Amino acid sequence: MDYEQNAHLAAAPAYALESDSESDWDDDELPRPHSTAAKELAPDAAVTLEGSVEGLSKGREAVFLLGEAGERLAQGVRLDDDAASLRAVKVVVDGEQAGLVLPATSDAQPSLVFLSTALPLASLHPLASTLLERLEPSVVTIVSSYHLASYIPPSQSAASTSTAPILSLSSPFPSPAVTQLRSTGSLQPFTTPNLHHGLASSLLALSHLSPSTSSATLLLLPTTTPPQPLNGPFSLASPVSAAGGSAGTLYDAGGPTGMSDPGALFRELAGIAGRAGARPASTARTRRAGPLRQVKAALAWEWWNPDGQGGKGFEWLERQRRDKRREQAGSMYM
Repeated sequence: MDYEQNAHLAAAPAYALESDSESDWDDDELPRPHSTAAKELAPDAAVTLEGSVEGLSKGREAVFLLGEAGERLAQGVRLDDDAASLRAVKVVVDGEQAGLVLPATSDAQPSLVFLSTALPLASLHPLASTLLERLEPSVVTIVSSYHLASYIPPSQSAASTSTAPILSLSSPFPSPAVTQLRSTGSLQPFTTPNLHHGLASSLLALSHLSPSTSSATLLLLPTTTPPQPLNGPFSLASPVSAAGGSAGTLYDAGGPTGMSDPGALFRELAGIAGRAGARPASTARTRRAGPLRQVKAALAWEWWNPDGQGGKGFEWLERQRRDKRREQAGSMYM
């Protein structure tokens, strides 16, 4: 058989296909190869601080109050209206207020940061990094929530809602106060296989990486409220306001010690007897009951009064909720 006459029957080698200059495709019909260039990423969320930014001192302790747990604690934070308005710094994310910073007035007092968790996922890292870079705190304490019903306890027995623990995550070298609270059982470690994500996790991770921070601790208070989606949509319900028909529905999923009582679990942790709005008990036995009081004493939380009500640290967030509810109600009749 003549090889040259039958060569066209053989499969063309790869190099011939790759180097062949002739093509049956028109220029407009040529298949486009996949681009190896990186796709253009969306810009980071714009995070700015507005107000008396020069009053933010660096190198001090910072306490971050987030979400439901933060809003409930903030009820016991007394703020002088005139002084606070002058010293407070707004935290703005993409043009909308997402937090408030109350600078420390002395070395013994921490900077208090009140933050909303109703933020898109892509804005969490820019927000956390901006705050930590500006404050450069020596000690970081973050207060947030964990969903009690879905938390997997380390033992085989299910966690009792009447003894729901305060959980903690910390850097490899926790403060002596946190170590003491763990040894007495006031704090329990947040254990695997549970996962925690969101703004609190971003703050903890970046604090651990910050050279200015010697210790960082995340305190997780139990809640019966199912967690909201990381990227929304976010509920407009308030955890502490008693006004309005929907206020409190977000944080009331049956109530651990009082049905339809959204603040029952928190009051149990804080050692406050009675329903929301009731006069707090004054007996020593009641005041020793809550583990949050032990946390307050060990961490020297002089800024927080367990029996206090009416704190205005999240007043800006309540205004936002009211405005959005009005917008939604108005759009229903247009």
